[in-house]
Amino acid sequence: MGFFSNLTGGDQRRDIRQGYKQANAMLDEGYGKSQGYYDQASGLFDPYMQQGGKASGMYSDLLGLNGADARSSAQGVITSDPLFQGQFASDSNAMLRAMNARGQGAGGAAALAGQRVLQQNYGQWMDRYNQAGQQGFQAANAMSGIKAAQGDNAYGFAATKANNAMGQANAMGATRNVGMNNLLSAVGTGLNAYSKIYKPV
Repeated sequence: MGFFSNLTGGDQRRDIRQGYKQANAMLDEGYGKSQGYYDQASGLFDPYMQQGGKASGMYSDLLGLNGADARSSAQGVITSDPLFQGQFASDSNAMLRAMNARGQGAGGAAALAGQRVLQQNYGQWMDRYNQAGQQGFQAANAMSGIKAAQGDNAYGFAATKANNAMGQANAMGATRNVGMNNLLSAVGTGLNAYSKIYKPV
């Protein structure tokens, strides 16, 4: 800028402002990119959370937590499923063959065994809903961890900017006395030189 600007600290203040601006621009760019990555990562868990929420709701219905009507409807979903019906029929036939081989196919033991087969099959399907609900719970925990890290990142970003602003203010303040110090130094140097050259008789 010139001798006077350099002498009074103007050049230093200009450099400080430029460095502060560049540092903030880099911070803004990095913060924007990192937030996008956090959003992308958390979005990957959305399908599992939604699936887990539905499965957990179904499991609650099957347990009767949402009333008799909800339980009856949920039971109907399971018992009308072709896969459930096929597996139940296969297990029932296997049980009947085993009971017939022991000569117990027509007694009360056969009826009791049939109820156990039904309960086992029904319980296995309930376990599937429970496990799917747990998967959603785990996905929610993972997402909460990502969101917490995202919050920490935002705090760190703001704190860094605040520190930069404080550093700029301190650096700018330090340049305010540059001009006076330079002038005093120049005067002192001149007086020292003059005293060496001029020696009174």
